[in-house]
Amino acid sequence: MVTASTPSARLSEIISRGAAVMILAPHPDDECLGTGGLIQQVLQAGGKAHVTFITNGDNNPWPQRYVDRRWSIGPLERYQWGQRRKLEAQRSLQVLGDGKVTSDFLELPDAGIFKLWQSGDRNLSQIIGAQISKLKPDLLVTPCEFDRHSDHRATQAYAIDALKVAQLDCDRLTYLIHRPWGMKILNSPKPDLLLSLTGSQQQKKLQAIQCHETQMALSRSRFCKFAKCHEPFNFHT
Repeated sequence: MVTASTPSARLSEIISRGAAVMILAPHPDDECLGTGGLIQQVLQAGGKAHVTFITNGDNNPWPQRYVDRRWSIGPLERYQWGQRRKLEAQRSLQVLGDGKVTSDFLELPDAGIFKLWQSGDRNLSQIIGAQISKLKPDLLVTPCEFDRHSDHRATQAYAIDALKVAQLDCDRLTYLIHRPWGMKILNSPKPDLLLSLTGSQQQKKLQAIQCHETQMALSRSRFCKFAKCHEPFNFHT
């Protein structure tokens, strides 16, 4: 994890030296909700940012029913929805990085990553490990283990495994999107690190979030609240 006299000092040092950053996003929209400010600051400091999307977010039935005005959703409709969300993510990265952010879409089953992990399937560890070996990031950013969504927790587990595959020791950050219901009452978990965003960085993050039009229909208020003056990382209970 990011460590130093303070985590914030260590992250500032990593950003300022023009680091290479690799971000794992289980679904389209996680890239801007969790790391929209970080991506901007890394690029502005002359660094590189790469986002690997684990799924296309195709298993998203309630927004799809609302937007498409249909109840029945079959394999074709799910595929088309996933392709739409993929385009939204590409537009989001364009807003955040003006074409400087590179990305991959692994197109694995949405809401199925934890099942792969539980089954003992470690193919994703090999894929992410190969990417890490190629990109050699100074900083790896993943979802955290407290996230309510099983895809997020499994992605973090695969990331830790992938670092062993790549045999690379690098700094890590974790972000939280779906706070567990019980923890909401206790205002937990809490972040160890807050990345300060300027007003213009907040506005650009908001614009990137709004690129995810499929999610705006039912989650606009909740999503837009992520464009705050601080971006939180490294959560603990």
